[in-house]
Amino acid sequence: MLTLVHHQPRINPVSWDKLLQFGRRTRVRAARRRALARQRAVLARLDDRLLADIGLAREAQMVECSKLHWWSL
Repeated sequence: MLTLVHHQPRINPVSWDKLLQFGRRTRVRAARRRALARQRAVLARLDDRLLADIGLAREAQMVECSKLHWWSL
């Protein structure tokens, strides 16, 4: 006779330290992405004279400003 036994999956507890570290990393990454988005917005508004001052070509500006936000980091 065959008897089937249903086993409950084992759930490993997560330590509070690891959970806090994950929260900190998430906040840091979000802050970096917001800062990069602000920098790209400012870069997009620069005219040719200001781009020449920082040594950046219009094409490089367009490439950087067209990047998607998840390609940031």
